Amino acid sequence: MRLATLPALCALALLTVGPARAEPLKPERRIEATSDFAGKKGKAAKDISGIACRPPAGGEWRCLVVNDESKAAQFATLTQKTIRPERAQPLIGDTTPAASGRQPAIGCPRQGGFGEFDGEGIAYADRSFYIVGSHGCSRHGGEYRPSSFLLARIGAGNGPAGTPELSWRVSDLLGAASEVAPYLGKPLDAETNGLNIEGLAVVGDRLWLGLRAPSLGGRAFLVGGSVTELFKPGSGPAATPPQLLAVPAGAQRGVRDLAPLADGRLLVLVGPAQEQEVPYAILLLDPADPTAARELGELRQRKNAKAEALTVLTEERDELRVIVGYDGVKNGEFEEYRLKLR
Repeated sequence: MRLATLPALCALALLTVGPARAEPLKPERRIEATSDFAGKKGKAAKDISGIACRPPAGGEWRCLVVNDESKAAQFATLTQKTIRPERAQPLIGDTTPAASGRQPAIGCPRQGGFGEFDGEGIAYADRSFYIVGSHGCSRHGGEYRPSSFLLARIGAGNGPAGTPELSWRVSDLLGAASEVAPYLGKPLDAETNGLNIEGLAVVGDRLWLGLRAPSLGGRAFLVGGSVTELFKPGSGPAATPPQLLAVPAGAQRGVRDLAPLADGRLLVLVGPAQEQEVPYAILLLDPADPTAARELGELRQRKNAKAEALTVLTEERDELRVIVGYDGVKNGEFEEYRLKLR
């Protein structure tokens, strides 16, 4: 029997490295939808992929929910026990819109038309909601659809939401993000590991994009850029170089969502980079020291349910209340969890 060499053992350790494991998480309660979120062909949505909420008022949170097969997002009111779907918020129309920056040329295997926004990540900061498309080739057809390569910002203080501002410049960041840039425009499969976005957080002027793929050597990636640069007027590219964080997430795991804390740290929801049988978990990440990311707990396995939406409801010194929503089931089947930070 041939023994493994030391370099081989070191390589194996790098592939299997991940954050310290924590106890499995148990949901405190399920958040019931009072009616259906809008899905395909008039049916209930089964593809919820993100949620973000304004600070609470009177025990209620005003939230915006996105699903990944629509041209719109949808407002909702969240209470302690229910989530109430409300009016739709259009993001794009049927044709290529006016947007900051320049429409990117992406080398997907096939050319597609202008279709769904493919919203995968959503954030709330500084009285605005932000929604980002997947920025990946279509998963089953390998098509470049320009409509999924947009970033939207919607002003939403205490009054009604405004008309979305749109930007093409996220592709500028991805294309300059060193280690992950070669995966932009590649097919979304386990062999090719094509890049796509599934998480979004905004902290001050820093916008963080969480990548579901590529996942490389047990590391998941976040790409950071300036909000000001992304939405500046004109057709020029984003001028400031992106920031790339490599997070020890565990083998075959990528980012499925992000949520910021008040001190600038991030919660990172991780799960399968493609369709692998690996557990979902929530990590605590300090962007100043990404290699020290710590796992707060794994989510329980649920049949046909993929954890893809995460937002923080309340934050105390040592404890968080968060909700998690799921793709693949009706109306997200949101659940509330309590996370211990110490």
